[in-house]
Amino acid sequence: MLWICLVGGAALGYSLSYDEWTGALIGAVMGWAVWAGIHMRLLGRQSADQRQQLLATRQSLDALEQRLSALERQSTPGVPPAQDPAPLPADAIIIEAPTDGPELIWDLPDEEPQTATHAESAPESRYPPKTARPPLLDSAVTHAKNWLLGGNTVLRVGVVVLFLGLAFLLRYATEGMIVPIEARYAGVAASALALLALGWRLRLRNAPYALVLQGAGVGVLYLTVFAAMKLHPLLDPALGFALLVAITSFSAILALTQNSLALACAGALGGFAAPLLASTGQGSHVSLFSYFALLNAGIIAIAWFRAWRILNLIGFFGTFGIGFAWGIKAYTPALFWSTEPFLALFFVMYLAIGLLFARRKLLELDTSPPDGNRETLLRWSARQGDYVDGTLLFGTPIAGFGLQYALVEHLELGAAFSALALGLIYMGLARWLATRASDRTLLLMETCLALGVAFATLAIPLGLGSQWTTCAWAVEGAAVLCLGLRQQRRLAQAFGLLLQVCASAMLISDSGSSSSADDYWTPMILAVAALFSAWSMFRFNTLTVIDQKIARTVLTVWGAIWWTVSLISVVQLYADLDVQTSLLLIAASLSAALWALLALRLRWPDLAALCSTLTPVSAVLLLGSLSELYHPADHWGWLAWPVVFAVHLLTLRYLADGLPIVAQRIAHTAGCLLLIAVLALELRFGLLQLSESYNAWRWLGWAILPSLFLLAMSSGRQWPWPVRACPEAYHAGAATPLATLMLAWFWLANTFSDGAADPLPYLPLINPLEIGLLLALAGVCLWMRNDLKRPRNEPLLVAGASLFALVTAMVMRTAHHWADVPWNTEALLESMRVQAGLSIVWTLMALALMIGGHVRANRELWLGGAALIGVVVVKLFFVELSNRGGMERIVSFIGVGILLLVVGYFAPLPPKHAARAVDEEPGPGQTAAPDTL
Repeated sequence: MLWICLVGGAALGYSLSYDEWTGALIGAVMGWAVWAGIHMRLLGRQSADQRQQLLATRQSLDALEQRLSALERQSTPGVPPAQDPAPLPADAIIIEAPTDGPELIWDLPDEEPQTATHAESAPESRYPPKTARPPLLDSAVTHAKNWLLGGNTVLRVGVVVLFLGLAFLLRYATEGMIVPIEARYAGVAASALALLALGWRLRLRNAPYALVLQGAGVGVLYLTVFAAMKLHPLLDPALGFALLVAITSFSAILALTQNSLALACAGALGGFAAPLLASTGQGSHVSLFSYFALLNAGIIAIAWFRAWRILNLIGFFGTFGIGFAWGIKAYTPALFWSTEPFLALFFVMYLAIGLLFARRKLLELDTSPPDGNRETLLRWSARQGDYVDGTLLFGTPIAGFGLQYALVEHLELGAAFSALALGLIYMGLARWLATRASDRTLLLMETCLALGVAFATLAIPLGLGSQWTTCAWAVEGAAVLCLGLRQQRRLAQAFGLLLQVCASAMLISDSGSSSSADDYWTPMILAVAALFSAWSMFRFNTLTVIDQKIARTVLTVWGAIWWTVSLISVVQLYADLDVQTSLLLIAASLSAALWALLALRLRWPDLAALCSTLTPVSAVLLLGSLSELYHPADHWGWLAWPVVFAVHLLTLRYLADGLPIVAQRIAHTAGCLLLIAVLALELRFGLLQLSESYNAWRWLGWAILPSLFLLAMSSGRQWPWPVRACPEAYHAGAATPLATLMLAWFWLANTFSDGAADPLPYLPLINPLEIGLLLALAGVCLWMRNDLKRPRNEPLLVAGASLFALVTAMVMRTAHHWADVPWNTEALLESMRVQAGLSIVWTLMALALMIGGHVRANRELWLGGAALIGVVVVKLFFVELSNRGGMERIVSFIGVGILLLVVGYFAPLPPKHAARAVDEEPGPGQTAAPDTL
């Protein structure tokens, strides 16, 4: 039926109005109003039927309960007979049942009998469950069929046809007819009066019929008077409006006297349709809006006595819908002062109508709210139905502000002041309801407060720039969130979070503009608002819209990010490029110190955890400043870095109890690694001053401090605080990456560095590079053995492979410095001096392994040395033998041969099983014959 009313109303408006499309729009609105009235009437009828059914069901259940109680008393042995119960209603007479035990037992179910607990819990379910509604289309078709075919269908069709005929008569009055125009209007008015008289006469015999006739008569009178003023100068405007006032008052009196919503709706529809049907498109908007003001005054008068929602909606959509259509077609800024008063008047009228509707609905309620807190009152309000008309309560400010925005668009700050005025009106109304009205209006009061806050918030971007809007929204969002947490209001909590998200989004979207380049206060306000919101969540612990732990973490990190953005902005704006890193380090340290003080004072663990981010942030700044000649003490770094580490150690000392274990480990590990990195960079820069060329000093600067740290951690002694506070962070967290880096550094430095350490000469094993290599290897291997608790073979394999590489590279570096062999792979491998040196040195290494294996009776160690000798022998025959006549070949063969003889004599192969230790010396003739090759 909704579509029937919409299409029918649009077609009627299109055919009867001079401006077809405007008429179609208004006609569709009127059609919707008709459908809404019918729909509300049907819903009311269904609600009454369901209430009667519920009452009957409850009476039946009470009767059944009394009957079961009587049967149980009769079947229980040893129980004295019960007294006669109170007489029951006529529809709940108890029928006497036989008292035979077996029959009673077999008739009852097997479950436990009903107890008093069940009877007492029954009143809690006062509200029946909601039944499933049929589909909207099926319901609309059913309602349309019932309205058209139910009741007096002929009467309804006849009234519609008669109304259209009279409208066509007024339209036809403008054409050339011989009958005087006054007589035509008099005939139409007489027809309307006749309808009213007949309807009034029949009001007691056939009330529905009489009400329809009266409604049609009122509509025709509206049409006649308005046409007499607009189409022809038959009535003076003052007299015409007096008649319209009289008709409005008369229709309101008729509706109130007969308690007829239909008559009131018919009068309202006729009143709003009159200017459309009789319009020529040339009338004054002042007359039109004055006429609407009179119509709405009648609706207000009815709203004082009756809570007729459909009548209020007809007036609302008629007033603002027709006003919107007129504004699209005819409004210009020159008409502002003649239009603005009417818009303000209509807004106040429908604001009052919405309040009167709520007042009347509350007066009609026969229940009172229970004594309780705010949540109890809100639940009671939600169960009372629609005493708050959402369409009027929300539609009035939305429609009013939308039209107001169009009216004041040409005025500077007009929209902003309009939104601010709306916000103040609704907040003042909420204040009045909170102090003067009863507790039953709590839902209405909170709705008005929400509207006031929303429009006051909207006024900020309409009147101020993006920076001010961002600041205001952030502060407002934090305040609303805090209030919502304190009062446990989900809507306020969600609105506060949404405002802060919108504030951040606005600042991000405006980041590319020129005005944001020197803005550092706005990010700081965003940061403070976010941190305050996180603290409010921690303090009240009542956030319900989302997970509180996640929200606190996100807001804390979000606030820290905006805090960092603000610090970066102010440093970049006022400081030179050279000192920006140092100033940022100092600013970050002071921020962490401030957060630490607040965390201690407020006992706030989230902010305490945020203090542990000082070292990661400082590490990022350090990485951003790295260059070939960078050293941390430069450009006020000598002040900045001590401040960083002092604040870091203080926060670790005093915030340990408020930090989680994971956060403590991360903070200790990051601080240790950062300290070693800063000192290593500074040491590297100091060693670079010894020589201008790229040499071993640069490699050595990276290795000394990490290697010493690994040696210290593998020493096994108990170190004082801060190592004692979190030993895992230092022995494993910091030492593991350092050991990995040192092992990688060992192979890189050993492979690519020629060992030049100007001004010192190169001496094998006692030059700076190889001292650093041995130190790094010792630190890594000892740490692997003591702290990782690895099997003994793993550190030995790492040490053996690394030492072999070190000795091999040392031979090449010696040849490079002492024999002037170029430092490149091809030249070194082609040099027979290098090959001879490698053969002799590898044989010496094999000799050491084999002697050690023999002494320790370790066949694996001895076989490792033997394998190395095998490599040397193969190398002799495939490399050195190809160099004919060279002294290097002679030295290689003679040296290796002599060493092999020494090995064969002093280090024969150990036995497969170690000799058993005995207490006494072996007797004569018990010498063990060693294995030989």
